[in-house]
Amino acid sequence: MGYLYSTEGIYIKTVKTYLMKFTIYSLLLILFASLASCSGKTEATIENTSPNGKAHITITGKRASIADGFKVDMKVKAYDFKEGLLSFEIYADDLTAENVRFDWVDDNNCDITFDQIDNTQRSFHLIASPSQVQMAETNSLLH
Repeated sequence: MGYLYSTEGIYIKTVKTYLMKFTIYSLLLILFASLASCSGKTEATIENTSPNGKAHITITGKRASIADGFKVDMKVKAYDFKEGLLSFEIYADDLTAENVRFDWVDDNNCDITFDQIDNTQRSFHLIASPSQVQMAETNSLLH
């Protein structure tokens, strides 16, 4: 069954057939979306050290699912100072050397840039000298 004849002899699919196809396609779409989400990372860590070895930056990110942004902790241990921490959120597929860049201007200054999935950047500046340790967000830019 599944088909009805019209007066002109053209086949007309019944609602039951449409519902069955819709259900099958919906289940396949959900299955593929589930499989795709399994491959994304929910945790990442990246580290970098100043040229003189006196400052060490550790960036760790965690998220509940790949649809969420990373909740990032950027920790700095420099000279004899207590470890500093800056927390924020980044929207990226992963945290790797491809989308997190460390630009050491000299032994005491580092620009840290994060590329996000919406083609924006978040930039931070670190000052780590024997007399001070400071870190702050400098700006967010489209690139």
